[in-house]
Amino acid sequence: MKRFLFILIIIVIICIVFSKKIFSIDDHNSSESKLYINVFDPKSLKFNFYQFDQIQNKSKLLLSKETADYTAFAYSELNNKLYFADGITDHTIQLFENDLITNQMKQLTTVFNNVDFIQIDKEQKIILMRVLLRDEFRNFHIATYNLQTKKIQIWDEENKNRSVLDFNYNPNNNQLIVVTFSANEDQKKITEANKNQTKLQPIKHSLDIYNIEGQKIKHLADIERFISGASLAPGANSIIISYDEAVDSSISHVIEIDIQSNTVKPLLDSSGIYSKIRSVKYDENKNGFYFLSSIIDESKRYSILEIPKESVLSYYDFKKNKVRTVWQAEKSVIVNYSAGHF
Repeated sequence: MKRFLFILIIIVIICIVFSKKIFSIDDHNSSESKLYINVFDPKSLKFNFYQFDQIQNKSKLLLSKETADYTAFAYSELNNKLYFADGITDHTIQLFENDLITNQMKQLTTVFNNVDFIQIDKEQKIILMRVLLRDEFRNFHIATYNLQTKKIQIWDEENKNRSVLDFNYNPNNNQLIVVTFSANEDQKKITEANKNQTKLQPIKHSLDIYNIEGQKIKHLADIERFISGASLAPGANSIIISYDEAVDSSISHVIEIDIQSNTVKPLLDSSGIYSKIRSVKYDENKNGFYFLSSIIDESKRYSILEIPKESVLSYYDFKKNKVRTVWQAEKSVIVNYSAGHF
């Protein structure tokens, strides 16, 4: 009887340990999927595209390339291809594709003045990007490129005043959060600040939800802040926004807005290594969010030309109310990052 009881206790302990292991793995995966990180090295003037496995804590270099300007990128896991922006001989920036299996590079567009903020949809058939048209220099649009039909669609092409500051696509609900502003109002505020030798004031930004076809689904809010990132929750019930205190300030804040109640909840303020917070993105289960920051002296005026001591990709856990460092780049700049769920 004692032997049976001892064996039973051992079995129970094994089951508990095994169940904890299973649940810990599931929880681990919820906020630790593979990430794709784009880093600019000012010393070599190259962009390095990495795949980072958070669970194994290993980075794999996918591509290293010199480009004419800062470039965002998107990675297709399905086709093992990178999509990025690069300059061509007429001094415009266009969309390119690089096949990582064959190492063949192909130019996909010719019609734009500039391309940036590149993302890919959940079917990995549509490239979304922010663009300047050939005859424009101020107001940005969102455009899509269909990888199967090769067709380009420019959203709200006729609007010469509305300009896209930022957008973020969420494959969990196949929708985008889009941040726009008036290019005319922006130019007016810049002119006034220069004329009066005063600090530049933030303009009004419109936050809206769009579907993948470019149709506005819902207007969320109008915010006068120096916005540096926005993300729509997987359930489309809330958004997070990062913003700077001033255009030349490295001090940043992150807030969450409940879409139903319109209530605002402060989440994170910059301090220490979390200066110049930007590119906030919910994880797939809304357990927290990723964000970029830079190690910069907050007591000094910020310059966009300044290379930070360190550029950091971090994760904020809602439940623990804690931040953990995910990836770091010394004397380099993390330009953008992505995962399968954002």
